[in-house]
Amino acid sequence: MSTNGRPIPELSDADLRRFWAKVQLPDPDTGCMLWTAAKTSAGYGAFRLGGVLYRAHRISFTLAYGEIPQGMVLDHICRNRACVAPEHLEVVSQRENVLRGEGLTAQNSARTHCPQGHEYTAENTYHAPPNKWHPNGQRVCRACDRERCRNRRRAKRIAKNITTAA
Repeated sequence: MSTNGRPIPELSDADLRRFWAKVQLPDPDTGCMLWTAAKTSAGYGAFRLGGVLYRAHRISFTLAYGEIPQGMVLDHICRNRACVAPEHLEVVSQRENVLRGEGLTAQNSARTHCPQGHEYTAENTYHAPPNKWHPNGQRVCRACDRERCRNRRRAKRIAKNITTAA
């Protein structure tokens, strides 16, 4: 078994008993199987095998379904990082996992309109799909970008007229 390139050693019967002893039975309301032992600072269950620390949900998934494909990660579809229920875990790309989350990247990606109210469409976004992002990595509204350019040119003309009149 392996987890993202790092092999998980075969679990002995004693390892399996030790692992499952740290799991709370499924919650009747959510179905989550909560890890009750050590957790990482991010709230994921931590289990030591052969002196190496593994995330408990990755072991649980691997035991139930086999290896996690190389370059893929597990998403807790229940949104509970301490859950090790294999059916609450889905194999996704890192990008998909981030966009499904609640962080700033996911929040910005979910926005359908710019701060001035213009819709983010293929025609009104900096580049046409699939390259809809500004070179600096941000999504840019074309309508707002045009207005910024107009204001910049207007300010330059005014500054030029002031210096030539003086």
